[in-house]
Amino acid sequence: MEIICIQGAAPGRIVATLSHGAKVRQLPMTLVRHPAGGWQVESAGGGFGPRCHAVWTAVLLEASEAFVSEEALEAA
Repeated sequence: MEIICIQGAAPGRIVATLSHGAKVRQLPMTLVRHPAGGWQVESAGGGFGPRCHAVWTAVLLEASEAFVSEEALEAA
């Protein structure tokens, strides 16, 4: 998986363009600062992803779930 582009600024709402295999997707997400330092992605349901030291790590972790969910739906 590769980050092609991140539009927007952290903390705040961003759109990440990522490629994985032959697929390219744009994923909107909200990046927030963790109180103990680092970054997290805030999910639409109000939960938070794992705390990461770098913005791109938080983006990749969130994107990996989106790509996995999509591949599972295609396989069904």
